[in-house]
Amino acid sequence: MVIPYYDLNAVQSEYLQEMQDAAASVISSGNYISTTNSFEPLFAEYVGAQYCIGTNSGTSSLQLALAALGIGLGDEVITVAHTFKATAAAIIHAGATPVYVDIDDTFTMDASKIEEAITKRTKCILPVHLYGNVAPMKEIMKIAKEHSLYVIEDCAQAHGSKLDGKHVGTFGDVGCFSFYPGKGLGACGDAGAVVCNDEALYNKMFKMHSYGEGCIGFNFRMDVLQAEILKVKLKYFPEILKKKQEIAGEYNKHFHDVSVREGVEHSYHIYPILIDNREKFIEERKNKLELRMHYETPVHKTKGYQQPCYLPVTEQISSRQVSVPIYPGVDYKKIIELL
Repeated sequence: MVIPYYDLNAVQSEYLQEMQDAAASVISSGNYISTTNSFEPLFAEYVGAQYCIGTNSGTSSLQLALAALGIGLGDEVITVAHTFKATAAAIIHAGATPVYVDIDDTFTMDASKIEEAITKRTKCILPVHLYGNVAPMKEIMKIAKEHSLYVIEDCAQAHGSKLDGKHVGTFGDVGCFSFYPGKGLGACGDAGAVVCNDEALYNKMFKMHSYGEGCIGFNFRMDVLQAEILKVKLKYFPEILKKKQEIAGEYNKHFHDVSVREGVEHSYHIYPILIDNREKFIEERKNKLELRMHYETPVHKTKGYQQPCYLPVTEQISSRQVSVPIYPGVDYKKIIELL
């Protein structure tokens, strides 16, 4: 029997009936679309933000944040290339240019590379909290303040991650989340959210996420079905997070490929290891263990997103990264043996 990379049915079996009841309630109500929902204040409270707006995807969340902050044609946004291409896609769709800086051994933005990338066109720094690890937000916020730059946090993979007890998404101007089904906190389809602590910015994003009022907006609303599903899953997420962290603790006794900076509470959305001869390594285990590669092609080398830049750490990690199954109920002892 092959150990699957992710078993969504096993993860949500405990609360499947509640999800089905919530879905049936929405279907019976006939109320499927709304500009607000009851999940938003719950998620705002969970992350420690004053405001939350549900959206229809994590990518939409990034686009909404960029638009609300007035970032567009001719502007530059500093980000990373070791991420899912949606990060760059949102910047490009805004009309801005992604400027990539390298990562460090946490797989997140190397803060020491930021200032040399700043130009007169730079408007924003967009760090990605990758795999559940946390970007160096203290250093990023210091640089942003010194250069009067916005900060948008890509938190698509970091629900539950904290730095010094503060949840990701609450350091910068806007935090952007994805609730894609495979995420630690996932919907039954695409969904996302933005969080912030600025009332004026919240009001602007709220107008813009539903076609706009006095401004040109988008159709970025979260549908009611996803909101009600997420309300159920949010209740159970802290326990799921705890179990994943316990499994990661066992993995950490054997694998030491990723650093976690001081003060970080890692949510382990993905557990990465670094392997030479990666394809051979995966092929030799495929009949017993499903492994994944995340971002084997960095964004700056991805077709349609190509951009000449020198990112040695990004390229080295992208060529060696392997993702190990990590979810409640997974046979982590067997996985350790197989690896």
